[in-house]
Amino acid sequence: MKKQPLISIITPTYNHEEFIGKCIESVLAQTYPNWEQIIIDDGSTDKTRDIITQYKDERINYIRQDNVGIWRLGETYNKALQISQGELIAILEGDDFWPADKLEKQYPTFERKEVVLSWGKAAVTNSRGKTLWIIPKSLSWFKNRTRREVLRKLLLHNFITACTAMCRKDALLSVGGFKQPEYTPYVDYPTWLELSLIGEFYPVDEILGYWRRHRDQVSIAMLMQIVKAHNRCSIFFVGHLPQELRNSLGISTNKLLNRCQHNIASAHFTLGRIKLSQSKWREARKNFRQALDKSTLSRKIKALIGIACSYLKVDLEWAALLMCRPRLNKFL
Repeated sequence: MKKQPLISIITPTYNHEEFIGKCIESVLAQTYPNWEQIIIDDGSTDKTRDIITQYKDERINYIRQDNVGIWRLGETYNKALQISQGELIAILEGDDFWPADKLEKQYPTFERKEVVLSWGKAAVTNSRGKTLWIIPKSLSWFKNRTRREVLRKLLLHNFITACTAMCRKDALLSVGGFKQPEYTPYVDYPTWLELSLIGEFYPVDEILGYWRRHRDQVSIAMLMQIVKAHNRCSIFFVGHLPQELRNSLGISTNKLLNRCQHNIASAHFTLGRIKLSQSKWREARKNFRQALDKSTLSRKIKALIGIACSYLKVDLEWAALLMCRPRLNKFL
């Protein structure tokens, strides 16, 4: 691009006093300077407000609203979207943070007008910000894929972690802003589905965000609800596609339903992995056992390893490092 576009960063936050400082500081540390951060505080009752107001940078726009909660998250996101002045929209929730070069690496992906969204790999961290694992390990599959191939994969799995995503603002507005269907406790996945119909997605095969896992996080506390909502979103979306496009995707309702069962098993595995990192051995074991149902062979093997780790009272990452087996490290 000949000029550096203004990037508007949407940061919804609620009772993030432990994390909001790191979140803001990761934005202030960006090597790309042309940004604004719109922080929407959903009526926090802790010290979130006090911490935010300590930062005096004029690029930070702090807005406090009465609490509307997770089921009206779309309203919060769209309030920030309407206020935003940037050509590009980036998402950074109040408990997440970024590498310093995130914006600098990502904004050039929008040089072509056809690109409406770009994303990258995310480092999943614990509450202290220590990296636990990277998702996904690589984005090489997405290089030179058609829009239909990308949409097909998106229907089966939400591969875009919100803290790595950047969207073209006019594309978001053209689909009516951020989407939150009924009984869906998030806005990202249904929004990505709508955007996939109007433009291209661009992968950046580098870490573009740090997604923090902690005990009060909605994506942990409501993981099973989130997975079930994902299943409903994908089935509803496919059901309302034009017949020609639906046929070309080669995804039947039965295939989606089978995938839904796999998603639930995968969620149990994820919960087991989280419980191991929290030293909750019995809870982890229960989740890993539930992950054995409707799983692929590789997932079943991983779940069995997780069960063994729960008895040994170690987490998967530490066990792989201790064994010093390159193949096992890669597998886990």
